[in-house]
Amino acid sequence: MYVDFALLVLRVAVGVVIIGHGILKWGWLGGGGSLTGVAGWFNGLGFRPGMFWALVASLAEAVGGALTVLGLGGPIGPSVVAADLVVVTVVAHLPKGFWAQKGGWEFPVPLAAGALAIALIGNGRWSLDGLLGITLPDSLVQAWAALMIVGVVLALGSWLVFRPKPAPKPAQQQAA
Repeated sequence: MYVDFALLVLRVAVGVVIIGHGILKWGWLGGGGSLTGVAGWFNGLGFRPGMFWALVASLAEAVGGALTVLGLGGPIGPSVVAADLVVVTVVAHLPKGFWAQKGGWEFPVPLAAGALAIALIGNGRWSLDGLLGITLPDSLVQAWAALMIVGVVLALGSWLVFRPKPAPKPAQQQAA
């Protein structure tokens, strides 16, 4: 079997796409955006303060994606990516349905699943961890997993509290 090669392919595919999304938020890669604009988008979604969440998301994607590509730090990079994608999927993509061309969850869910699979399986021998003989203790991996779960819960909790509420529907007039 070619498990280590398969993990390399998966790490590079997921990581490169996510790095791109992270640095796109900085206005790089011709995205035309800026961190300030992303912060405004986060504020509009209900993530307050928007700049904090824009920094968290862009760094999670850029740094988590880079660690994933390199296969460095065990599950740290891919679990950060998976946690980030869970939040963005729930908040920004689920309400838009399945298909990506309508902003749906077709695109982020496979990336989140791939990142989670890497976090659970490990980076494989064809990684910097494998090359350097780095193995994280189970207790650290479990603590990191708990931290990622807490991060997802806090992010979604913040969004639930501060998200824009739909305008109330006008009361229907009763026929006299």
